[in-house]
Parts: sequence; C-alpha cells; structure tokens
Amino acid sequence: MVSEQKTTVSAQGALKALSGLPTDDDDRKQTFERARRELFARYGFEAEGRRVADREGRSTYLLSRGEDPRPIVLVHGGLSQAGEWAPLAGRIPGRVIIPDRPGCGLGYPIDYRGVDYRKAAADWLLDLLAGIDADRVDLVGNSMGGFFSIAFALAHPDRVGRLVLVGAPAGLDRPLPMFPRLWGNPITGQLIRRMKISDAETLRKRVYGPLLVAHPEEVPVELLELDLAAQALPGVDWASYTMLRAVTTLRGFRRSLMLREELGGLGVPSLFLWGDSDAFAPPSSGRDMVASMREAAIEVIPDTGHLPHLERPDTVAAAIIPFLTGDAEGRRSRPQRGGLPGLKRDLRGTHGAVLPRTSPPPLTQWDTQG
Repeated sequence: MVSEQKTTVSAQGALKALSGLPTDDDDRKQTFERARRELFARYGFEAEGRRVADREGRSTYLLSRGEDPRPIVLVHGGLSQAGEWAPLAGRIPGRVIIPDRPGCGLGYPIDYRGVDYRKAAADWLLDLLAGIDADRVDLVGNSMGGFFSIAFALAHPDRVGRLVLVGAPAGLDRPLPMFPRLWGNPITGQLIRRMKISDAETLRKRVYGPLLVAHPEEVPVELLELDLAAQALPGVDWASYTMLRAVTTLRGFRRSLMLREELGGLGVPSLFLWGDSDAFAPPSSGRDMVASMREAAIEVIPDTGHLPHLERPDTVAAAIIPFLTGDAEGRRSRPQRGGLPGLKRDLRGTHGAVLPRTSPPPLTQWDTQG
C-alpha cells in the first residue's frame, strides 16, 4: 500500500500532453485515456479500459480490474470524471469498476435539458450492471455520484449489497455553494462557461480551495491537470452546464430531486464518510440522516473537505474495506448506529493523531516515457 506522505510531484510522460491536447477529437480522447490509465497505474491500480452499451446503444466508458460476481462500483462527482478515484482505487481489493458518468470524461455526450434526471441516474446504473454482467454491486459514490448511487438503491434495493457515500451526497440538502447555483442559471451560467481555467494553479486556487478540499496546496498537480484535460474534452462543458440547470436553482438543489425523506426508509446497509470541512453540507446533515435510517453509520474525517477519497485515501480505505469485505469467511459487515467497531481508531490513528494526508508515490519511483 502506498503511504500517505506528502510528496512533490510534477507531470511527466503521457500526463505532460494534457496541457496541450491535440485538436482532433479522437486524438484528444485517446491522449486523455492513455494519460489517465497511466496515472491510475502510478497509484497502484492496473486497469482495463473498455466500453459497455446501454439499452439505447450509447456506450459508457469504464476502468475495470479483477473478477468477482459482486463488484465494487466507484461513482464520481458532478463536474468530475473517473480519475478522481485514482488515489483510492488501488487500495480497494477485489473487482473494482470505475465508470465515467454520462457527459463526463470519456462518457457518452448528453444534454440534460428535459431529462428526468433521477430516472436517468438510476437507469444508467441499471444498464451499467447489465454491461458488466453483475446481479448485485456495492456502490461507493461521491457528491453527484452519491445522488446516482442513492437513486439506484432506492429504485433497485435488491441489486445493492452495500452503499458508501463519501463526502456530502447531492440530494440530501437544498443549500449549495453559490458557484454551482450561478453556473446552473441560464443567464449567469452562460457567462461562467466562457470563463475558462487553463492552468492547474488557478484551478487549485479558484475551485479546489473554496469548494472541494481543506488543503488545496496538497492536491497533486497531476490530478489538477487531469481535471483540466477532462473539462476540455468534447461535449463535457455543455453536459456540465445542462446538468447544473437540471438539478439547481438560485435557491439551491431542486426540491423535486431531494432524496432525504426516501433514503430514511432504505434497508441497504449504508456508511457515510464526511469531511468536517465539507463546503456542501456540514456533518450534522449526515448525522441527522443516519439517525433516521435502519442500517447506517457515519464517520466524520477531521480536517477534510468534500473529497475525502482524494485528500485522505488511506483513511477512507481503512473505513470502507472492513465494511465492504467483512471477515475472512466472506461475510459482509453490517453498520451500527454510532459507528463501526474500531473505525474511529482507524480514522484518528492509534493514539488519536490525525493520519497523514495526500498520497501520491514519488515520481522518481515511477517508470515514465517522454
């Protein structure tokens, strides 16, 4: 397992190409795909990239590793792509599936205007399960990926073994930071679409710092450059804008898409991992949610923002692996209100010290190509 020690990283090899993607759409996608798979490999996740078709013939791109009849599916957040899971994926044992959601990364293009957003979210995961030949899955979702995971679990509870929500999931709270509300507005959103961020340090300062992480200075530059490259892929900008139009108003998350009341009746064992500095909702939201659920637990991760899996991958892995994999006989552990046994020790460390933070391995340990 890679240690969570802070290191200085610079982009090399295929990742260097992300700052100047080819102008041809197919070349851009191929360069992005190669760079992202290389980044996953550097974090210890050797994956196969492939596509699976849905009922309408559209293809979802996913990264896949391992064989198991009940895979773990990692569903990324709203304006992101599968690469956000790179620091965590290699720490998770067994079969792991990491798809690009529609309109994100290498996913199929989509215009969310006029779409039944909640139904589309559940249907997308239903088609994904068919494409990977899985009757049941364990879902791990962040932010809007949490919304997709909850929507699917509510529609098809028999298809979900365990549910993990990392960071505040969309659909539990109406209040949102101002920026996504403005981006989803038909007037201000068009202006924001023209304000392109073209370098990693600006992205770190303007987006990651205010919205996503507690310590933007510790986010590896390679992850920032991957984000920039993903936003430059064809169709992503429009899908991001129409998604925010579909789910937000200037008042916050759309009331018609709120999931909190229904989630209280979900019988799927669930685990919430919540950063204590999450800009989208405070940990008290998660505690209130867990108190209304039959089989749920929450753990609050200190000094962490909206992306715990990126900021604290070892910490997140220490929490979810026992929950998902259970004991040596293969039984899956069940959550208890107030926390899982021994979990607080894992999150805080043996003597209460906060575990070290971001975890890319030193670039000097990686084989790179110029």
